[in-house]
Parts: sequence; C-alpha cells; structure tokens
Amino acid sequence: MLMLRKFLTAVPVVFSCAMLPPVAHAQAASDLSGLSDDQLQQTVNFVIGNAIFALYHEASRMLISDLDLPNAAPGLDTADQLTASLILEANEEWLDTALVNATDSWYLARIADALPEHASPLYSSLVPNKERDRQIACLMVGKDADGYGDLVEMMGLPKDQWQPCISSYSTTVSSWSALLEPHQKPSQATKFKINYEPSRDPSLELYATMIKESQVLDLISRSFNHYALKGDVKLTAKSCGRPDVYWSAEKREITYCYELGAFHGQLIADHLLAGSGEEGGKEIPTAINLGQEL
Repeated sequence: MLMLRKFLTAVPVVFSCAMLPPVAHAQAASDLSGLSDDQLQQTVNFVIGNAIFALYHEASRMLISDLDLPNAAPGLDTADQLTASLILEANEEWLDTALVNATDSWYLARIADALPEHASPLYSSLVPNKERDRQIACLMVGKDADGYGDLVEMMGLPKDQWQPCISSYSTTVSSWSALLEPHQKPSQATKFKINYEPSRDPSLELYATMIKESQVLDLISRSFNHYALKGDVKLTAKSCGRPDVYWSAEKREITYCYELGAFHGQLIADHLLAGSGEEGGKEIPTAINLGQEL
C-alpha cells in the first residue's frame, strides 16, 4: 500500500488527474480487477467524494440536533438542504465535485438496483429517492444554472421548473446563515477526536487506506469545529459489517463504515468496466460524461 499512501496525501490531490502508480493498481486488483490505472484513479476519487458528502450529511444532522435547528418545509429533508447549502456556498471545487459524486452514486445504485438495505433514519444518505434528487438539483441550479444545468436535467428537474429554484436559492442560504451565525465562534469551539481504526476485514484494507490517507475525518473536523456544539465529538472510521455512515447524538459520534467505501468503489468500477467497451462510454449523468474531474 506504500504507493497508494503516497498518492493519497490530501483530498485536493485526490481530485487531480494524476495517474495512479502501477503498484497501487496491483494492490487493488483483488477488489477492483480489470480497471486501468485511469479507471482506478476515477474510482478512488469517487469513493473519497462520496465519503465527503456522506460525512457532511451526518455533520449537518449533528448541527440540526445539537443546535435545535428547525426542520425544512414539509416533504423536504432538512439535512439534505443544509448539506447542499454548506457545500455550494463554500465555493470549493473539491466540495462541488463531492456533491456531484454523491448524485452520481444515487443514480448508479438505482439503475443497478444496488441500494444498500437501510431501515433508519428515514433520511439517510444511503436511501435516496427521486424527490431528494430534485430537492438537491433545485439548490444546485439555484446556485449555478450554467454550471449544473445539464446534470440537473438528468437528475429529473426539467428546465421549465428552474426559475423558482433560482429565485428561492438566496433566501434559503440566507436563512441557514442566519440560523447558524449565532453558534459560530472565531476560533475552535468544539473539539473533535479523530480515529481511523484498522479494518477488521482484509478485503476492506484498500478502502480503509483511502479514507485514512485522504484524511476525510480531519476535513470534517476543520469544517465544523467552529460551531459551539453541546460537547466534544468523536469522528470514527471503521469496519461496521454493513455499508453505513451515521451520527449518534447519544454517543456524540459520527461513524463512517469502510463497507460504504467498498460499496461506492464497486458501484463505479462496475459502471466503468461495463462502459469500457462502448464508444464514448455510457450516457449517464455522471461527472465523467459532463467533462468534470472525478
């Protein structure tokens, strides 16, 4: 795994177009056999992007519960709305890419009929539906209709329904800013304890390395430690026995499961392998087809 660790030094590097070293490709062959170096690069980036979005989603649930924030309008998912607002307003390319990766994963999982079984909570980043796609698509087009337009249409939000999203976007983000501002401090207000546990399953070692060396938990700590929460928070990456990511208010812990990385890795690998023999690849609403960097 040495070459993979050298490659995964920071998330901005992960979202680059550098080729993954051949040694790393050999190490990954047992999990992602058949991928070229370029496809493996895309797979790594896809796994990390989805991890970032999933952790942002659970951190948003943490803010909502700890800060007693109000729910969104009926039929909308508050955590989805807050997550997308925070990501879009950060104006960071790697966060925008993570958001696109997440919407890609939902689409690919649905067409492959491969969504993980997940009973609760009702609004989990693991159980998307088309209405949630449309909610996030509405925020994306409200932020940047030109940049996200093609993807938004493919997510099920036709162009003739964009205007209300564009008109309401600034109000939505202003409302969240007003709700969060009283809880923000100029310096670190909450301590996060970060723990990347070794994988208990050898087949997950590759994904544990991806998560640890890209330091996604550290990113969450830096993004959310200026909020005055109810107490310190643990950020844990570990093997769980199932694909999952969740916030526990009782334990004051956000947990990312390596099985979720494996789920996303296999999802995008299957798509890349299926399209590798087709001229131009498959026409699906992914960052690959839109010419964006995975």
